[in-house]
Amino acid sequence: MTKKLPPPKYLNILLVLGIMLHFIWPIKRIIHAPFNYLGLGFILLGVILNIWSTKLLKEQKTTINIEDTPDILVVTGPFSISRNPIYLSGVILLLGIAMLLGSVSTFLFPISLLLILDKLYIPSEEKLLEEMFGQRYLDYKQRVRKWI
Repeated sequence: MTKKLPPPKYLNILLVLGIMLHFIWPIKRIIHAPFNYLGLGFILLGVILNIWSTKLLKEQKTTINIEDTPDILVVTGPFSISRNPIYLSGVILLLGIAMLLGSVSTFLFPISLLLILDKLYIPSEEKLLEEMFGQRYLDYKQRVRKWI
């Protein structure tokens, strides 16, 4: 079995690649000033969502590390809107950067992160949560969407 990179590493790699690709090969700029500055709002939203979600997990004294088994099923705060608010925060952050830079090539990276997380991480995490929390997790899964 091959070991997957932790999700934050994918975020960091895609962030750097997106910025580099914008300056090396921007393809076409599709968002221009002043509209590209809306990206700053998305960046801020991504950062706030990440801090809020992480803080809530720490307050509930459960892990934020995907390698560890969670002790508690957190369903409040941002977890009442998305089952994956920390992952969502990374996608929103990359979307904000893509909007700020405005070139077509940069929009490949938030889409890539979403697909990586959706296909490589979320299915196994959801299976684990179903095994650990049973019907409580299944009820939560029915009420709250995977992303938004």
